[in-house]
Amino acid sequence: MIKKIFLVLSISFSGFLLNAQDFNTKVAIEICNCIDTIENMDSLNAKAVRCAYAALEIVLETASEEVQDIFSNDNAVEESLTSAMKMLFSECPKIREFILDDRASRFYRMSDSEEANKNYEDGNRLFKAGSLKEALKPYKDAVRTDPQFVYALDNLGLTYRKLGKNKKAVDCYKKSLMIYPEGSFALQNLAVAYTSINNYAQAIDCYERLTFFYPDDAEGYYGTGRVFYLMGDYENSLDYLFIAHKIYLNQKSDYVSDTENLISVIHDKLKNLNKLEIFNQKARQYGISVN
Repeated sequence: MIKKIFLVLSISFSGFLLNAQDFNTKVAIEICNCIDTIENMDSLNAKAVRCAYAALEIVLETASEEVQDIFSNDNAVEESLTSAMKMLFSECPKIREFILDDRASRFYRMSDSEEANKNYEDGNRLFKAGSLKEALKPYKDAVRTDPQFVYALDNLGLTYRKLGKNKKAVDCYKKSLMIYPEGSFALQNLAVAYTSINNYAQAIDCYERLTFFYPDDAEGYYGTGRVFYLMGDYENSLDYLFIAHKIYLNQKSDYVSDTENLISVIHDKLKNLNKLEIFNQKARQYGISVN
């Protein structure tokens, strides 16, 4: 029997087939096509399981005889379907959106404790008034009362970051992500905090998780591109900045000026290094016209 997949976000690939990843990806896409409306998590799991075998049959119709022979084995079928189900989060936008909305509704909310909520709101008032040091205590009290209070942990981390206490901010955001690993606010601010203390590897890891969970959000790509720029890796930086730039353009976002400015800086640096062809090749690759 196929196991329930949600929320198993790690991807594992079958070892019994040379191109198993591509094969299972095709199965995952067919499962996605089969699922219509999603009412709740139980409905999603039931529909995914119901669609799985039909999706496998569709993909097998165009597979070679050798591959079809492999799938005469029940273990091969179950292994492939289990892998395909785990891929649904990354391969099926409507499923990813539903899961993330469901997770957000459970973790991005006020506490069940009135005392924790009062402390949190006191902290917010002080934060908005610019009294950052004074805001720390009520935020800490809110977390002490409700250690699972993601809002309070995130805002405590933000306050520490604004005060330049980035290592303490890192601790807050790591605790928040242990509770809610997909938290976009914590992921983005943790990446910023890591960048501030020159821990670029961890910053990139956070931004890449952000782009995995939220591939239509430019912030993860822009952040990764900026970190690679700070590392002096202009080629990798352009890959991410051009992706962010295209998203900002499509969304008619004011943040497009941020990518324009940083891309322009890299252009000039590569020009000075007599490596402008790297820039031009990347621009062509991403369909970006450069004036």
